[in-house]
Amino acid sequence: MKIPFFLRLPVLWAAGDTPAGSSPDQPPKKTDLTTELRKYYPLLLLASAALVYVVVKAEERGNWHVAQSCLLTALFLTGITICCCWSEKHKTRELPLKARIYHGALRKLLWCVAAGMFAMLSAATRQEYWAHANVARAIGYGILIAGSAFILGVLAGYLFGLRPTDNSKNSANQPSNPPPQTNLVEIADWLTKVILGAGLVQLTNLASSNGPIWKFAGFMASGVVLGTDEKANPPMALAIMGFFSACGLLYGYLWTRYEDAVTSYGAGDASAAALVNLWLNSPTTPNGQTCSNMMDAVKNASSTARIRIFLQAEEYRKSATEDANERSLPIFQALVDADSEGVFHRNRSQFALALMGKKKDPKTSNNDWSQALSLLNDAIRIRDRSGEPAWRDYEFARAVCQIKLDPNFTNVPPRASEPLTAQSIREDLVQAKDVQDAVKSLIDKGQVVGTWEGLNPKKTP
Repeated sequence: MKIPFFLRLPVLWAAGDTPAGSSPDQPPKKTDLTTELRKYYPLLLLASAALVYVVVKAEERGNWHVAQSCLLTALFLTGITICCCWSEKHKTRELPLKARIYHGALRKLLWCVAAGMFAMLSAATRQEYWAHANVARAIGYGILIAGSAFILGVLAGYLFGLRPTDNSKNSANQPSNPPPQTNLVEIADWLTKVILGAGLVQLTNLASSNGPIWKFAGFMASGVVLGTDEKANPPMALAIMGFFSACGLLYGYLWTRYEDAVTSYGAGDASAAALVNLWLNSPTTPNGQTCSNMMDAVKNASSTARIRIFLQAEEYRKSATEDANERSLPIFQALVDADSEGVFHRNRSQFALALMGKKKDPKTSNNDWSQALSLLNDAIRIRDRSGEPAWRDYEFARAVCQIKLDPNFTNVPPRASEPLTAQSIREDLVQAKDVQDAVKSLIDKGQVVGTWEGLNPKKTP
């Protein structure tokens, strides 16, 4: 059974936590504001205590506006203090991409819950409640209503978040996924269908003015104003229940999916390694679905697993044959896609070399050379930024790509390059002068560099 789309909205919202400029395998960096606040959280706690004293004095004098503002400020500062203290003691561990996305969604959802709680406390501390000495009861009732709605929502979200039973079969007439581990998964799958089916049928009756939801809201609202002259406010109670139950539903679903992603972390690494082994060592080229599954597994693997996969693919490609380049190509592509921050230059260089050494289609060969040139530019930029002096074979490979893309060289008959192009190629060849001849021969199997140098001799001063 498919999960309703609205339950996946926070996941899409949280995708902004892993943009092109952030690495999915690095823990999220704390903002400067959070770091600064963490230094002063004892002072925030003292300020909260001082504001509580101001609240007591303002209440004695009947200055309700001051009491309300000071109480809300004290609660806000206390919340900031607790958040900073918790953040200091709980370090974010390394998580796979899927878990990172769910973790970001949970953090944003908790901020929404905090905003809702602040709005509820603002309504519970207005002047009428101070005048009737009813603030504590209003806050207590509000927290109980919000808490019960949130917990019930979490329970429902947990049922939605459990992985549903998949009864589909594969080509061997075997279940495509392993059966559920516990009876709870089957019960949750069944309850999800019942809740959705019955809820949609009874939705009109539940939301009517005489429905059970409205009656329950009126009953809860009457408890807040008990013993006062103020009228009950069922819409406020209904808004509190609706907001916090929705937040609880989303939290339960996201938390369940997050835990599933974390617990399957090691299994994902093992699956990625197994799929890479199958892809590289299969006597015949596996089908496209296997390639897609392998690439997805590599992208979702941990950084340690991806390093092992890279070394394995690099060793496999050492022969630089057309078949070795073709087989290793999707692995390097997945590794480059996973390194969205641009930290590792070797992934990009190996991807470029595999593109250069694969069997070319005459119709798309220029696309391969252009993509390889772009990857080598990125690899050189990352290498230079990290200050590594080695890996000068990148410049030699880039010179080969520039020669292959030079229309003067590919012309029949070939002729000398334009001055700017020739200067760029010659600078790369100078940088690569210390690269071993054996390495150069693997990169430039067509010996295009020697042919180009014959067409573009160095000018003597």
